[in-house]
Amino acid sequence: MKALGLLFSFLITIPLSCKDNGGTHGPTAQEQQLTANFKNFIEIAWNEKSMDTLKSTIANNYTCNHNGIRIANNQSEMQAFMTLYFTGFPDAKIITETITIKDRQLFTQWTFTGTNTGTFSEIPATGKKIKINGYATILFNNQGKIAQEDIYYNELEFLQQLGYTLNQPILE
Repeated sequence: MKALGLLFSFLITIPLSCKDNGGTHGPTAQEQQLTANFKNFIEIAWNEKSMDTLKSTIANNYTCNHNGIRIANNQSEMQAFMTLYFTGFPDAKIITETITIKDRQLFTQWTFTGTNTGTFSEIPATGKKIKINGYATILFNNQGKIAQEDIYYNELEFLQQLGYTLNQPILE
């Protein structure tokens, strides 16, 4: 009976000693604010094509890289870049599959869909529907705005869905 009491006491003590005293079990207020800012960037700036929201969610010195290539060095360049997509894919939508945030860094998996019914960066419309999955790392500045975005996706798959093909190299 004494052993049973000792076992019961042990089983009660373990969960209580593992309790996090003073810590949080969910995202911090800062992480919630940064996540909300990112969602506005995607859902309103991109999906609703709102340049006002773009300006309020990204820093003036914002930078964006696609597959390691710099495509924007500031708000104006990002606005021009987004306009290329809005023109080429008027029905474009980005859906975030997962979002993980730690401190001032956010990681997300996303899906981009759209139909190429307009000119896209001097490329005539193909009328093709695309669906591309990718991954992004987002860094926020001290004011909670997006300072840097690094995006990774399969560009060959993107072009193939538009109808482009690779030709075999000419061997001499």
